[in-house]
Amino acid sequence: GEKFLERCINSVQSQTFNNWELLLVDDGSNDLSIKVIEGYLADDRIKLIRNESNIGISATRNNGIRHAKGSLIALLDQDDAWMPQKLEKQVTEYLKLDYKIGLMYTNLTVIKDGQVLTPRKKEIEPATSVEKNFNKLFIQNFISSPTVVIPRVVLDEIGLFNESIKWGGDDYELWLRIALKYRFLYLDEVLAVRYEHNTNYSSNTKQQVMYTLQLGLDFKNKYNLDKRKLKMQKSSLFYRYGLSSIKGGNFIEGVYYILKSLISDWTGFMWLMKTIKNRM
Repeated sequence: GEKFLERCINSVQSQTFNNWELLLVDDGSNDLSIKVIEGYLADDRIKLIRNESNIGISATRNNGIRHAKGSLIALLDQDDAWMPQKLEKQVTEYLKLDYKIGLMYTNLTVIKDGQVLTPRKKEIEPATSVEKNFNKLFIQNFISSPTVVIPRVVLDEIGLFNESIKWGGDDYELWLRIALKYRFLYLDEVLAVRYEHNTNYSSNTKQQVMYTLQLGLDFKNKYNLDKRKLKMQKSSLFYRYGLSSIKGGNFIEGVYYILKSLISDWTGFMWLMKTIKNRM
């Protein structure tokens, strides 16, 4: 992450909440990432951890969590950034709670090649009950990892990232496991920035769709979920992939997947009505 690291680290150092520890886990990089990090180690809140070899995203995240001393765990990939009040606002809201929550998250902005793709995400608030929130999350992953904070005690109970997942869906799988037992806390403010580029791990959208369908099937089998949930998830994934294909200029493939969405479940019609409404 040599190209992005300074922006990322600076966004942590700029936090109005000062009681943080930043663990930078190097997963066998061969660029100048280490040299960039060494320029920040004078700040005793910043620590460098080096994996003995390249072990992948989920195992690297887990290595950082195991070394962490804090009671709250926040996530930030090397190519993303936080707004200055991100941690302060989330910690403040967390301390006000009189009930247990499993995960906190916020809204965010998406930027690609210097252009704002999404000034803020829409319809990403959690449902009010544990069951309804899990159902909503299962149909569509509405949580972005740079916005997330998780109580350490929740990870001690639920477990860390699934290290068998190598395609980038380890965060979504963890959100789902947490959602099975806990409510979520959402702040409807843009407190993080996700930067998209061609080297993003999740840049192959079609491949992500197919892997996510397999993840849904695995969840259904492991937790004995209703088959209908799989149909709703498939319909949602196909529709959103079809719409993004049309926006990207691939009209034929886009229409094909939207039709597959409509055939899979009525959820596709729900997304279609929303699209039409947003265009009016």
